[in-house]
Amino acid sequence: MAITGTDALWSATTDVPLDNRAIGTILVDNATADPDRTALAWPQSEDLRTWTWAELRDGSEALAHRLQALADPGDVVAVFAANSPDWVVFEYAAALAGVTFAAINTALADVEVEHVLRTCGAKAVFADADFRGSPLLARVRAIAPDIPAIELARWRDLASSTKPLPVVDASSPFLIQFTSGTTGKPKAAVLSHRAAFNCARYQMLRLGGTADDNWLNVLPLHHVGGSVCVLLSMLAVSGATTLAPSFDPGAVLDLVGRSGATIIGLVPTMQLALLDHPEFTSSDLTTLRVVMSGGSVVPTSLIHRVEAAFGATVINAYGQSESPSAIMTHPDDDDVTKAETIGRPLDQRDVRITRSDGSAAALDEVGELTMRSPLTMDGYLGAGSDETLDRDGWLHTGDLCSMDARGVLRIRGRVREVIIRGGENIYPAEVEEVMLRHPAIADIAVVGVPDERWGEVPVGCYRPATDQQPSDADLTDFGRVALAGFKVPRRWIPMAAFPLTPAGKVKKFVLREQLTRTEHM
Repeated sequence: MAITGTDALWSATTDVPLDNRAIGTILVDNATADPDRTALAWPQSEDLRTWTWAELRDGSEALAHRLQALADPGDVVAVFAANSPDWVVFEYAAALAGVTFAAINTALADVEVEHVLRTCGAKAVFADADFRGSPLLARVRAIAPDIPAIELARWRDLASSTKPLPVVDASSPFLIQFTSGTTGKPKAAVLSHRAAFNCARYQMLRLGGTADDNWLNVLPLHHVGGSVCVLLSMLAVSGATTLAPSFDPGAVLDLVGRSGATIIGLVPTMQLALLDHPEFTSSDLTTLRVVMSGGSVVPTSLIHRVEAAFGATVINAYGQSESPSAIMTHPDDDDVTKAETIGRPLDQRDVRITRSDGSAAALDEVGELTMRSPLTMDGYLGAGSDETLDRDGWLHTGDLCSMDARGVLRIRGRVREVIIRGGENIYPAEVEEVMLRHPAIADIAVVGVPDERWGEVPVGCYRPATDQQPSDADLTDFGRVALAGFKVPRRWIPMAAFPLTPAGKVKKFVLREQLTRTEHM
């Protein structure tokens, strides 16, 4: 047990020591120990192609030698592409060559891509020729003509260096992960080999993962959820990763059966899309044992529905670009813990709920979630990190949480999302948790908009669960049963869809801007 006294402070569990190997070394070790075990699978036409750990090592070493002709150890090389086997080879090749790779979101506009490239100082960019009608490679060449741009699928055409691959230290930078941008301009978080790998490794220990597991990845590899939480989790246990090119509900359901996947990561919106797909009931999901969900409030009814329909255990997890796979529920947790909390901290993490004055909050008191660990980022590139990573090593997540006597954490909102109505604090997550119990609401985002009298008032943007839209009065009355009157949204706005990040998080700052603009029209 890691809590003593009445402060909301969890002291790190350190029974399982850190693995201090670099990621390329672990790849080689896996290929040596289990050369013929499947490491990667992906759909190709009607077939399911596979690579063994030995084949993945060989391809990664081949590209690593080519990277050495473009960059020196410590330099940055970027990737701007969709999920593919070559993307995976690129990640491991960068690790073997000792170069840091920067992942670029394929949905970014040109000005954002330029910001990413200039911030990270990329020596070269590997890009897809085209993705969903966007000419990624041509765009990079136009945006940054001074940076060599190479089509990712044609990496084998590059000249290979004859230099031996370097010895890479686990403390070296591995990944520059740009934040998902729920609050504005993305920042560049730097993760070391040690931090990235052990984040994934401790996650798999909590899940009871083994080499027999096969994780079907539907998340984009340019997001830390795909490149670290999935790929490196399977590296940690010598298991297999099955790559979905993107999230298409019908294709994903088919791929579960064809690949024999045992784990799948799905944010709540993805869970609902699969459950509501006409082919769901005829799909073979018998191999699934775990459905990973992202650290948000999930209706208890959805937990029950997913576990019954998928025949798998739902695990709720919390992490950030700055600190992936940090907190998780346990497979043996009860439904309420899985639905309403993010569980307990994973190994090697001190976690504290911090008041605005910097002191530790009391148990069950709401404050900012802060973490201190060798598994957090080293800092941001091109921007100050003092507000996020303080002098004592505490990472300030910007998330409001409370911690109970078991060390279980509940999300209460974002520090910057607190709505202050006439001097009263309203935590959006609390309101959302209540309103998700309404049978007519599938999903909800509560945001604050300016108000002349109160300063701010809450507005509830929601996706209806059925074709029949509930009345505003019905929603207000439902909210008043469990919430103080000032916390109940002043207005209710039905929406067909929310503006989302690639990780499926609602861009509340976009909603707020849209609502504020509407108010002033």
